[in-house]
Amino acid sequence: MNRRDFCNASLTSAAVAGALAGIPWTNAGAAPLASVSGDIPAVKLSGAATLVPIAAVKHFAANVRGQVITASDPDYEQARRIWNPLIDRRPALIVRCSGAADIQRAVAFARERELLVAVRGGGHSFPGYSMCDGGLVIDLSNLRNVRVDPEKKTAQVAGGAWIGDLDWESQQFGLATPMGKISNTGVGGLTLGGGYGWLSRLYGLACDNLISADLITADAKLLHVSETENPDLFWAIHGGGGNFGVVSAFEYRLHPVGSQILSAELAYAPGQTRSVLEYFGEYAAKAPRELNLGIYLQSDETGARSADLNFTFVGSVGAGEKLLQSLRASLKPRRDKVRMLDYMKLQSESDGPTLSQYTEYMENGYVEQLTPGLVEAVVAERRPIGLGYLGGAISDVAPTATALAHRKEQFEMDVSSDWKPDPAQNERNRAEIHSVWDRLRPFTSGFYANLALPDQKSIDDNFGPNRSRLQQIKKHYDPTNLFRMNANIRP
Repeated sequence: MNRRDFCNASLTSAAVAGALAGIPWTNAGAAPLASVSGDIPAVKLSGAATLVPIAAVKHFAANVRGQVITASDPDYEQARRIWNPLIDRRPALIVRCSGAADIQRAVAFARERELLVAVRGGGHSFPGYSMCDGGLVIDLSNLRNVRVDPEKKTAQVAGGAWIGDLDWESQQFGLATPMGKISNTGVGGLTLGGGYGWLSRLYGLACDNLISADLITADAKLLHVSETENPDLFWAIHGGGGNFGVVSAFEYRLHPVGSQILSAELAYAPGQTRSVLEYFGEYAAKAPRELNLGIYLQSDETGARSADLNFTFVGSVGAGEKLLQSLRASLKPRRDKVRMLDYMKLQSESDGPTLSQYTEYMENGYVEQLTPGLVEAVVAERRPIGLGYLGGAISDVAPTATALAHRKEQFEMDVSSDWKPDPAQNERNRAEIHSVWDRLRPFTSGFYANLALPDQKSIDDNFGPNRSRLQQIKKHYDPTNLFRMNANIRP
């Protein structure tokens, strides 16, 4: 991650003390860091090296309820690992928070010392935003409580919860909300960046179903944000990522979702690939909102390019079967697999281990339509390429109604690769993905920030008509750019 310029404004010790004055200091048996000796090397926001006095760290550790972990702690190696082995970073401090008060103290500690900060929710960040080298990691992984109100059809969700935590509790009442496609992903990063899922064409993005949130800002204040309270921040966290603070709790709107979902995988012969892509574009444009469609292209050892289509219908089984039969009749697959899946099973079917056994890398972008040029381009490649259909409720939202401006594009495209962890292979494989993406990028307009790590100019451009407003909000709430480990909005 490149070090970025930041404003020289800083929070004074008096201001930090004032922000925390209303919180009772506690000591609930946190580790005393007795094994740590000497000051701790760290990295400042400016990128400069610094030393954090051990006395300050011990005082901090004694006054949070959670755990403060340093490199000398036996838990350190496990605590610094996140899902993708490609992200191999060594923070100076990791704070496993027990609640909002611990988050406030961690933010104040980092701000006072101008330390680089990362926030870890589920640890599933593709770009690696949830871990940093030499800084302080605010770890929310112990905050996973979910409480559903079946009458109001809402859910209160702690900031470190996984998608599976929310799915399990809400499905007990026949409810769900759009929330990604991998159950061991954290709800926090997913929601703040947008949040696409099986239900999104029907009910919108995860952020579109956000009713309110508790947000700790860079001055260590806890703010409740909603349409009526701090509405500027509420708007900004609908796709603006972690730029504005740490969310300790979310409140979501839930929807009726039956436990059984019709799912089909249709595989086509290599000779059908162009026809499948052309038909996919036409068919998707007419698809009802209950239907989620995706297509995946891959090459065999001879270079032959084939397509697999994924069909998921969230509605009555009879209506779904009619659509599926229509699809089969129009373009016959060489094989298909049709199942009725439990919603929880659907949500977790793509799960891998929480710490992946493979190094992963991806580039992605939005596509307005499947033009003949794009069809030819994806057929000509050898790397796996995925295309997911968007539209529906996603496109009902105006580009300026939330921070996420990409509402009218009809598809999301990605190129990915995975390989056994081997540092010697990292640069070569990433270079190959970049090479493919350079050929496909002209067909795209922007990218989904939760899955890409582009240069700063691309990030700036990606917010489109919302960039200026986001910068103003960022400047007001985080003038020193403390929260920069994200698709960064520079103040």
